Amino acid sequence: MKILGIETTSKGAGVAVVEQGRLIAEYYLETGKYTHLEKLIPMVDKVLKDLGVNLEDLNGIAVSVGPGSFTGIRIGIACAQGISQALKIPIIPVNTLDSLAYNVKSESLICPVIDAQRKDVYAALFRWEGEELVKVWDYMISDSKLLLKNLIDLEKEIILVGDGAKKVFAVENNDNNVNLLLIKQELLYTMPRASSVAMIGFNKFLKGEKCNGFSVKPFYMRKSHAEEKWEERHGKEILT
Repeated sequence: MKILGIETTSKGAGVAVVEQGRLIAEYYLETGKYTHLEKLIPMVDKVLKDLGVNLEDLNGIAVSVGPGSFTGIRIGIACAQGISQALKIPIIPVNTLDSLAYNVKSESLICPVIDAQRKDVYAALFRWEGEELVKVWDYMISDSKLLLKNLIDLEKEIILVGDGAKKVFAVENNDNNVNLLLIKQELLYTMPRASSVAMIGFNKFLKGEKCNGFSVKPFYMRKSHAEEKWEERHGKEILT
């Protein structure tokens, strides 16, 4: 069984293929710009061509549904939906915070953190129980200082991963009383990886956690900046 993983929720784009629970290929492109629309399909074509695998050989598509870049999320889902519809194969939605946590194998607690702009971050808390990644805290949007306080209050060793981790650590520079002895930052896995999306997707596929393409929804957690600005100017009325 082969699962294609698609990750476009950050400034990089990634695709990966997992076969029978084993990663067999992963391509990642860090452009510094949100150019997923023009890069993603060629990346999918290349990874399959290099593997000697046809689109028809795929059994499912795992796609990162957010939180993250609003534009990137939409592009990734649209690509997955197009392939799903053409091949009549299911999609497996994967939360970006799950895939970030999956990057790190540790006995410590793992806190994936994504920069939500302004002073906020998207976050959750996980731990490994054997081969299963278990969610300890549900997905949240939090002020970075409050998140750090709540983590420290646990008095447990915690690994932070993701591009929002540096924002949480910046709190320490403004508060000399903050104790970071138990909080560690994993710099190696700052960005979400398509391989983690594909692996999570493979495991969810085996459990029957899959859906048709049209039922996949983005996981935004907040309105876009443009939507918030519109509401500031026009109120919350809905145009009909």
